[in-house]
Amino acid sequence: MTAQTEITHKKTTRRTFTLTSLGCPKNRVDSENILHHMTQGGFTFTDDTSVAEIIIVNTCAFIRPAVEEAIAVILELRQTSPSALIVAAGCLPLRYKEELAVSLTEVDLFVTPSQIQILPALLNQHLSKKGFADDRMNFSTVKSGRVITTPGYAYLKIADGCARSCRYCTIPQIRGPLRSTAIQDLVHEASFLADRGVKELILVAQDTTSYGRDLGTKNALVKLLSALENISGIEWIRLMYLHPAGIPKGLRKLINESRKILPYLDIPFQHISEKVLRAMGRPWKGDYIRKLVKSLRDEIPGLVLRTSVMVGFPQETDQDFNELLDFLREYQIERVGVFQYCPEDGTPAFVLGDPIPARIKKQRANEIKKLNTKLTAKRNRSRIGAIEKAFIEGISEESELLLQGRTWDQAPEVDGVLYVTEGTLETGRIQPVRITYAHGQDLFGTLEIA
Repeated sequence: MTAQTEITHKKTTRRTFTLTSLGCPKNRVDSENILHHMTQGGFTFTDDTSVAEIIIVNTCAFIRPAVEEAIAVILELRQTSPSALIVAAGCLPLRYKEELAVSLTEVDLFVTPSQIQILPALLNQHLSKKGFADDRMNFSTVKSGRVITTPGYAYLKIADGCARSCRYCTIPQIRGPLRSTAIQDLVHEASFLADRGVKELILVAQDTTSYGRDLGTKNALVKLLSALENISGIEWIRLMYLHPAGIPKGLRKLINESRKILPYLDIPFQHISEKVLRAMGRPWKGDYIRKLVKSLRDEIPGLVLRTSVMVGFPQETDQDFNELLDFLREYQIERVGVFQYCPEDGTPAFVLGDPIPARIKKQRANEIKKLNTKLTAKRNRSRIGAIEKAFIEGISEESELLLQGRTWDQAPEVDGVLYVTEGTLETGRIQPVRITYAHGQDLFGTLEIA
């Protein structure tokens, strides 16, 4: 993870640390909080793992592959940095707790998300025993804050935990029940981000749709968005991780009237088969998903939908999978991510086993990826010649001769990129771009000078 200028890289007598952030954007927010508290607590960041005295790995443990990745990263870091103090933070300690203290002895300290603020104090005590920090310990902390690690955009985590009952999901047991952050606190954080040059806010949570229900605030998501719209400097607001059940009707009207809220909604459907959705514990009655997509398309002109689907759930037959494929094709869902089911211990679906062979799951996932690439490429080709607003992120990783950015309907890291072949512009700006070429998920264009 590379932080911006709020972290000093100068040589100092203070102890050095580095940070590897794994998993989703919600984890990135936690990682930015870790960076803030560590630097404010007297430690110096370095992006050179070989010289870091402390190595922090902010882990994901949502599914088995994420757990395996986190453990593999930790083992590799221990091998390459045998004398460093290794901290495992995030979801891995939350999910496995005491088991890790016995089985993952390469880690010196396990820290849960609730302990981020006291991490500097824990390290300053020179904890030498391997195991968990005591959740009951009470240390003085520095003020809340974040170190922004993304160019001109930032994720705003509006809630943590989840109160849903999806039968395959580990989030409730890892992150606990829904806990929403108060609107005034989120407005304060968003203003802090805007003051530091953030132009795009991306709202995230385990369940964005349910925001505010635990606080007893009616229509809280719409109220939050209305408040965020008034923050000077913020130009785009993007919504991610909306559960399909209970999307507030007022949201559609607000998007249509807004100058900042993008007509881009990320709504994980997971499947379309009524039988599979019922087995998953997802909304399924009365062909719910198809009706939802139609109503959203009718009420929000120009809407772009992103969704996530799961293949290989124990109840899924070839017929169920083909129904899913036909749905994505017929309804022209613009952005699709696909996951292969893996049974997670502790979830209700675990008792169903894993009857669908891995090769079948992989084949089904590849078919969906192939369809999505085809549909996206067709849509992108239709945009050649159009002038669209784009977010410029900086020099392309592919070539120093190109700028890289995103059009309004491309979320960071998941939706392809825009390569700017002509023109120069300051990083973190939103600028009109003429689309000149399309290749698969990606677009090419030239800056239009106003």
